[in-house]
Amino acid sequence: MDSRRLSTASSSGESTPILANFNSSTSLILVHDDEEPSSPFDFPEDDEDVPESPDFEIRRPFSPPMAPSLVFLYLLSPYLKLGALFLPNTQLPLKYGIPPLLVFAVLSAFARQIWYMLARYMRKADLEDIILDAFARGRGKERQRGWLRAIVRGGTGTLRVLLAFIYLRESVHIILPLLPEDLPLPPRPILTVVFALALLPLVSAQSLASKRIVYATWASIATYIIWFFCVAVAHGQGTLEINPGWLRMGTFWQGTTTTAFAFTSSSTLPLYASLKAGCPPSGLSKSSVSRSFRTLSTISVAVAVSFTLPLIFFTAHMDPVIMQDPSPFRLQPVIAVLNALTLLLAIPSVLVTTPSLPISERIRRATSIPLSKYLTFTLVAALSLVPTRAARVLSDALLVCACAGTFFLPALIHITIHFFKRPLAIVVPPPELPLTPSPSADQGLPSAADELLQRKERALQRTQWRKRVVWDVGVWVLLLPVGGGGVVWGVGRLAGKW
Repeated sequence: MDSRRLSTASSSGESTPILANFNSSTSLILVHDDEEPSSPFDFPEDDEDVPESPDFEIRRPFSPPMAPSLVFLYLLSPYLKLGALFLPNTQLPLKYGIPPLLVFAVLSAFARQIWYMLARYMRKADLEDIILDAFARGRGKERQRGWLRAIVRGGTGTLRVLLAFIYLRESVHIILPLLPEDLPLPPRPILTVVFALALLPLVSAQSLASKRIVYATWASIATYIIWFFCVAVAHGQGTLEINPGWLRMGTFWQGTTTTAFAFTSSSTLPLYASLKAGCPPSGLSKSSVSRSFRTLSTISVAVAVSFTLPLIFFTAHMDPVIMQDPSPFRLQPVIAVLNALTLLLAIPSVLVTTPSLPISERIRRATSIPLSKYLTFTLVAALSLVPTRAARVLSDALLVCACAGTFFLPALIHITIHFFKRPLAIVVPPPELPLTPSPSADQGLPSAADELLQRKERALQRTQWRKRVVWDVGVWVLLLPVGGGGVVWGVGRLAGKW
């Protein structure tokens, strides 16, 4: 039996034979999977109460040890980007705008918690490893694992490239109305090249802990906050206008789906690994609240809601005027520049977590230049120049991938592991069953203490069962009403039914 997969109830370092010799083991039966090692999906009271296993795997170079402040930075950053910038343009009434925002904020925090529990349960902090362990674990599945590995890497890379492409493209289009109309050369490709060259030193960073990435991400959040207050002032003056980028998005970009996209994120597992790698060994002592991934995730969602919820009020009371010829006496040019800077400065942190391209080992050893990162960024710049019709399709693909990866995928993996993989469990038999005396019964605990142990075990199982029911209900809500309902809505939208 693999000792790494034992539950917290039996992770004290003792193996199964030792448990069998313990005097109360006649009342506690160890049930395990005969086909392949597994472990229980338990939900402890606090994520820091249980010491981390030395077998916890951190295998990706972009997941280095990071301080809680940096982890919080990257947990918050995805929420204050394109989706939030588009919220003032959705023009949803308050009764249709506020509930979806709060619901998707809660679902986003819930989905992050599922990823966190999956990482602790499987002792892995990489999406590829978790999916392989969930769907292709065991002997004779090498080919299936190869296909899954390629799909996961391709899907992750596609999501990152599409996100960076939309950020760069929208940044260019936001600045174009501010330029003179009598330029001798087409401004769009020139501006794209200028922005790409400006970002080139940043996209070559090796990890999220790089100072270049950290400073760029902090600057992106700072520009968003300044943009937020400028939007509030412009709304108070009655001069807030619709962002033209809202009209260039695809078919799926509606008010509610844009709100859902605003609360998508895709780096939960690497950030959890970085947080745990940066925590000093504490044994059984309780870690500080600042190092709790659950706490950092909850605070990041709360801060994001505080900087997005007021935008819904702006949405409900805004004149539908499209920005065309901005006046120097208005805040609209400042808002446009801050909008573009927020998106541009977010591109490096997106690309640094992109899987490497399959470049030959000989080529990689022949140069110290990060060819994979530069080629990926070149692809992003090239995609930003595609025609509007193709860009609409790609923006719809981004929306689907981001929402599926945030809400649907963790629920699917949780259900697959929890309902189709038999976990390790400790079962207390009914009291009427005869108990076989153990060899060390004369040296064991008194019967009163043994009965107390059984009562504590039953109480613990009831508590864990209630928690599991709550989490399972939430996971099924993510999978069926949210995921299934989204699929039905998307099909109907493409068919022109609504």
